[in-house]
Amino acid sequence: MTLADLLFSPQGTTELDLKSFDCGRESVNKFFREEAQDYQDELFGKTYYWVHRDRPTEVVAGFTVANASIFTKRLPNARQKKIGFEVHHEKGLINYPSILLAQLGVDVKYKGLHLGPQIIDFVMQWFTSPDNKSGCRHLIVDAYDEPHLLDFYQRNGLNLFFSSLEQEMQYRNWDIEKDGPLETRLMFRDMILLRRPSIRK
Repeated sequence: MTLADLLFSPQGTTELDLKSFDCGRESVNKFFREEAQDYQDELFGKTYYWVHRDRPTEVVAGFTVANASIFTKRLPNARQKKIGFEVHHEKGLINYPSILLAQLGVDVKYKGLHLGPQIIDFVMQWFTSPDNKSGCRHLIVDAYDEPHLLDFYQRNGLNLFFSSLEQEMQYRNWDIEKDGPLETRLMFRDMILLRRPSIRK
């Protein structure tokens, strides 16, 4: 099965059986079932689903995207160079416009069909297409800090912003006493390489 075998359904356009959707992580299930519409109504992000072609209320997979930025001035020099490695701009930029893949879930019944990598590729192609309405340089995910998930995103071309939690907490102004443990890690991919070869030798 590929995404081409499924129907694309933006949030709120059709009735979907989200109560039966289960990606194996309750926080993501809860978002799609209870929060996605409010999130969209408040203009925080937009959610999209793929549904079964023969059972169009059955959700196979879903994702949410939102605008984001990478604030370069808050990055150490080494990280600025890493994230801006392919940036061809004389003075650099204060921030890099990005798209945040805020939620991603595939129903457990369809695990093993490599739909997750297809969705990541779809999002990148979508936001680098000629008819995209705004600039969007990087794909960002805020991945749960679990080895199998970090490995999944790394296998799909994303890299960690920081090599340590301490660096990441400093970038985020994270206070463990107030905010609790940091359970996610920021990851990125420079999407310019979908449109041109590397400018670096």
